[in-house]
This record gives sequence, C-alpha cells and structure tokens, in this order.
Amino acid sequence: AFTTQASLEQGIAQGRNTVAECYQKVLADLDLAEQYLPTRAQRGTGKPGLVRSVKQAAAAFKTRVYLHKYDWAKVIQEGSKFMTGGVYAGTYQLETDPGTPFMDSYGNKESIFSLENSGTNNPGVNAALASQYKRRLLVCISPIIWRDPAWLSDDKRRLSTTEATLATNQLVYVSNGRMYTNKYKDVTNYTDASPLIRFAEVVLNMAEAYTRLDPTGTPDANALSLLNQVRNRALADPSTQAYTAADFATNVELLGAILKERRIEYLAEGRRWQDIHRLQFCPYYPVDGIPQKVANGNPPASAFTLGTPYTGPYGVTAIPYSDFRFLWPIPRVETDANPTLAAQQNPGW
Repeated sequence: AFTTQASLEQGIAQGRNTVAECYQKVLADLDLAEQYLPTRAQRGTGKPGLVRSVKQAAAAFKTRVYLHKYDWAKVIQEGSKFMTGGVYAGTYQLETDPGTPFMDSYGNKESIFSLENSGTNNPGVNAALASQYKRRLLVCISPIIWRDPAWLSDDKRRLSTTEATLATNQLVYVSNGRMYTNKYKDVTNYTDASPLIRFAEVVLNMAEAYTRLDPTGTPDANALSLLNQVRNRALADPSTQAYTAADFATNVELLGAILKERRIEYLAEGRRWQDIHRLQFCPYYPVDGIPQKVANGNPPASAFTLGTPYTGPYGVTAIPYSDFRFLWPIPRVETDANPTLAAQQNPGW
C-alpha cells in the first residue's frame, strides 16, 4: 500500500514486471493458498466445497499455470496429487456422463471450483451464461468446431434438445436449426454455477504434459490413457472408437488429438483463448495470432450441416501475432497514474 510519500514515489518508479516474475508471483500465491486453505472435506461436501477456495483448487490451477509456462514436469507433479497415491486421490472423479457436471453443477463429483450464482445474486440478463448462450441466443457454437471431423458425429456431447426451459442432460440446444451450448440451463433465475476448473482439465493437462516430455517418441501410455478417460465417456461405442497407440505414430500426433479434445470438452467454458495464447510458439501446433472465426450471432442453419469441414464465410478475419492488437493496452487508469508504465505501453497503443 502507498501510505507515505516515499512509498508513492517508489510505486511510480515501478515499471513492468518480466514474464518470469509474473509466473513466480502467481505460483507463489497458489503455493501459499494450497498451504493454508482447508481441504474440500473440511469445507464440506457438495456446494460448500465447490464454490469456496480449497487446497485442491489451488493445486488444480497450478497445473494450468505450469501448462502455460511449458513446465511439463511440474504439470505432472501437481496433477499427480489427484491420482492414485496422491494427497488428493479420490476427492474428484470424472462423471460417467459428460453432461452431469452441468446438469448438477453444484453437486457433481467432477467440478473442482466454480462461481456460485443464485436467483438473487447473478450477473443478470446481460451477462449470465444461460442468458447469453441460451435464452437470448447471442452466441452459437462455432460451425468451425461443430463440423470438425475429429468430433465424431455420434459423440454424446452432440446430443441435443429443443427444450428451452426444462433442464436436460443434453449439452446442445437447437433453435431454428442452429446449435447453441446447453451447459447453462436456468434461463429464468440464472442459478447455474459458472465452472472455473474441472477435474477433466487436470486430466487433459497431464495428458498433454506427458506427450511433451518426449515429442518424437512413441505414444506415451499415460497420455493415451488420460485422454481416453475424458473422451471415452462421450463415445457411442468406446470398444471400437477409443484411441489406441496404433492411431498415432509419435507423441506429436497424440498431442494433436489432445489439443482437439480440449476444444470439444471445454466448449463454452472460456478456455479457448488461453490455449490460443499459449500455443503461439508451440513447435508442433503453432497458432499465429488470433485465427479467423465465425462472427457472433446467428449463421444460417446450413452452416451446421455435418459431413465436411466448415470453409466459411467467417465474418471475423485473422489477426496475426505481429499485429499490435494481439496485445491489449495497459489500462489508461494505470498509465495516467504511473509515468514509468506510460513509457512502457504496448506497441501501437
């Protein structure tokens, strides 16, 4: 806190931190949180342990940070806390049906940390997830991922309903032939929990980390098993559709399947941008800036016809990494108060 003239001058002289310093601070906070927070059992089963911070949530978030940092060994170290023999083993598990974490958003066994919403305390009609995605139909599922052939046509995560008000286990809502997520169901009171991290993400984070340790090697058995744990529950016939080692020549190919699975599994959960950002310099599946995409709104129903990949129109052109817009500006309120930061504004702003 800036409580003296000397501390104020010190604050004004403070410029931007390095990327390494930011990682260090974030991880130090999470380490401290894991040390001092109660466990889920101490918070209480059900809603109390899901919408309040617990040790397990701190560890789960560390797998995400280390994944972004490309520290694969640390991803595995933190994720292993949730696996057999780990300190948090048995606390969470993948639900057998991919729709259960959203059908029972406060009582399922998979959600690690979520934001609580109630009929009297929620983001309202202009921001609640059920309002944006379902009631007002402002953002449909992108035809790009909907028509991706890697997402099997009989995948359970494609099961749909036309029921606008009742809560159903299907993850897709169909309106006038267009596809919308049905993960957030309460279009009246907006009480759905907003998921921040699920056990499925910890599992896929670990799967990716295992492939990254030896990219050109033969498919890692741990990575393959972890990927299948998430994917198989959504398959119509896992006995014939599950991935096997023979499907991949190297871990690089297996990595590609894991990255695609992330897009399918986390649909409408706010994870896409983080993957776009961290894959900018991936040597195997690089993303150059922000890919072109279908504009928000309501494309024609024909845009969702399966059988071929989506080829356009898009509506939003790609922004390459070299474009100044890839990095947002430091907020004006910060640069007005700190001339040191003002001189370090991101290029182009």
